[in-house]
Amino acid sequence: MLPNVLKVLSGAIRDRRCVAIRYHGQREIRVLEPHAIYTNDRGELVVDAFQVRGFSASKRAEPYWRPFRLRKIAAVSLLKEQFEIRTAEGFAPSKPRYRKGLVAIVEDSVPTHTYPTEVLQQMGPQLPDRVKTFKPYLY
Repeated sequence: MLPNVLKVLSGAIRDRRCVAIRYHGQREIRVLEPHAIYTNDRGELVVDAFQVRGFSASKRAEPYWRPFRLRKIAAVSLLKEQFEIRTAEGFAPSKPRYRKGLVAIVEDSVPTHTYPTEVLQQMGPQLPDRVKTFKPYLY
């Protein structure tokens, strides 16, 4: 494994950016949306990614989910293209394989719960951000 593969993939997951890789001695490029890096049952680092474009040795039509072993990634490049978390396509951070040896996983920045508009109106006006943090005075 190249020393920067883990670093580039972790950054791509954090920033939700696509990557281009060359895999397992192949010259062709694959474009991936990396969602999680974890340690599999054999102790290998693996990235679960949604392949959106590029080469497929099995001639499979993209897009599709695929695990890639980091040690077999020959080259990786961070792309400017961003992606959304693929929950509709089957990604779930609660999958059992992520429980052991999780290195990085995409996070949803959208709150898991928001109040309906009528409830927010009943609560009254919201405090400005600068007032929300309480800092006690020390006497």
